Amino acid sequence: MAMKAMDFKRLNRVDLFRAVLRKGPAARAELASLLGVSLPTVATLVRELEALGLVESSGELPSTGGRKAAAVAPLPDARAAVGVDVTRNHLSMAAVNLRGELKGHERPHIKFEVSDGWSGRAGHMVRDFMERTGVTGDSCVGVGISLPGIISEDGATLQRSHLLDIRRHMRFTLPLGNGLPQRLFNDASAGCLTELWEAGEPGSFFFLSLSNSVGGALVIDGRLVTGANQRAGEVGHVTLRPDGERCYCGKDGHYDVYGSALNLADPAGGRLEDFFERAESGDRAFGRILSSYISSLALVSVNLRMLLDCDVVLGGYVGGFLGPHLARIRAKAAAMDTFQGNAGYIRLSRRKMEGAAVGAALHFIEEFIQGV
Repeated sequence: MAMKAMDFKRLNRVDLFRAVLRKGPAARAELASLLGVSLPTVATLVRELEALGLVESSGELPSTGGRKAAAVAPLPDARAAVGVDVTRNHLSMAAVNLRGELKGHERPHIKFEVSDGWSGRAGHMVRDFMERTGVTGDSCVGVGISLPGIISEDGATLQRSHLLDIRRHMRFTLPLGNGLPQRLFNDASAGCLTELWEAGEPGSFFFLSLSNSVGGALVIDGRLVTGANQRAGEVGHVTLRPDGERCYCGKDGHYDVYGSALNLADPAGGRLEDFFERAESGDRAFGRILSSYISSLALVSVNLRMLLDCDVVLGGYVGGFLGPHLARIRAKAAAMDTFQGNAGYIRLSRRKMEGAAVGAALHFIEEFIQGV
């Protein structure tokens, strides 16, 4: 069936809005050339976006020899979204605008429990955070909630979370009292959404989420692959050592036992910052722990490369601290790699902190842009 004229017009409006968000102030002629449409079409689309409060005319661009061009500028703070990453002991909250820029983030301590009391306290924290960051009323397009567990395809139900000790399906919402749409995300998938947003041309990669539990997400040709049962990328439950230590799921030798951020944080009193500071300052005990961690990480990374033949992106809590150790990780992986000698396919996530919370928010930003 041929696409209707209104569908073409909406797609052009979306493309124009994306271009203005990406380029900042831009001339109408430049936008027309970029999108392959006429100047009158651009003028019409700009008027429609101005009526929605999403762009504005912002004076004139510098002259390149002829008449100065009128500029179209985005209003990225016209809308925003909030992401909340739920862990066993914290809420990580992030607010992002239409450009995906961080408007604010906080990580208060709150011990998770399945109770109305926890839900009420968490909802109060999120509402207060939204007030402080100015993401209120019609300006907020949605709240994404990241959780360490298996999420239903419609994003409404947490099916299971060993880390949060939830072993039955349960609907999970926060009492925000404003009718905002909410959606659940697996924490690794949410972190991967951030990587997709910031990559520009994402291609194919495996996102390895190294947080208190280990997770993963697979992207093929720019699309997140979730699998038949929403469990694609569960690298934490890949058997690394068949006779190894017991995983929290009850099986032996899973990678989560060796890749969890808790292996590093717990010896330092619960703070990854302190662990890496001591390991990097020459503490031998902490150095041995880090060496063992890197060896397991390199092994998993090269196995992912052999299976998927794509980049491996290191994210999660630990990923933000691995910059000084990337060459060492690559060297260990390269020694096990049959086909490559440098393991340059292992790289760090572009978002060092709050990747899961940001990704959960970006879902609603992308949804809003697509519906402009």
